[in-house]
Amino acid sequence: MSRRVVGNQVILGINAVSIAIGVYGASRIFSLELSDDLKGAGHYQFLTNLSLIYSLGVFGLGFFAHLTRSESLYDLKNLLHPIGLALETIVAMVYWPLRLFCLHLLTPDPENFKIPLKLDLSVHLMPVVSLLIDYLVFMPRWTIKSNTVLLLITALSTGYWCLLKYLVDTENGGRYPYAFMDMEDDGLRALVFVAVGLVAFLQFHFMRSIYDFVVKKTENVDVEIDRKLD
Repeated sequence: MSRRVVGNQVILGINAVSIAIGVYGASRIFSLELSDDLKGAGHYQFLTNLSLIYSLGVFGLGFFAHLTRSESLYDLKNLLHPIGLALETIVAMVYWPLRLFCLHLLTPDPENFKIPLKLDLSVHLMPVVSLLIDYLVFMPRWTIKSNTVLLLITALSTGYWCLLKYLVDTENGGRYPYAFMDMEDDGLRALVFVAVGLVAFLQFHFMRSIYDFVVKKTENVDVEIDRKLD
């Protein structure tokens, strides 16, 4: 399909908008003042922030790939995209239910949790929506293998665990970035990480199945869209 190739101007525009919103979100979220129990570990302890940086990299690669019609940049972006979508899906799936219904599991001080809606949407919703649109509408099917994804998710989960262990000084009043991570037992916290990693792995297979379903069910619509975009 013609729109699922490098050089598409529509996804070029979407990537440009995503970069603009993402840069706005990053500049604002990294400038927020943290509470004393979070300040020591800094802004890089939050998975939201790390995922946003990764997504901006994917958006940037996509933008320059389509702008220059570079097949190598396009292939690299498509290779990195599944991990970005997995990270942002986890962020959205965990954050929004807790944000709307169980804020005390997100922060121990719900009454002082004040993130402007514009910023909230920029960092907790825009990335996953943009990555999902790119995949379902403008990208070829993921070619990365399941065992590779499993290894990457395991490595990223382990890396985030080690990062938090390095940054968060619980012995001197520091706490984990999300209230549901604040557990006395490392074993229970490890179970949370395993569960989240498993969800990310299942999400990869689910998204690949959704892609096949969408493409199969919308072949005629795809042809019409391609005709209008050409």
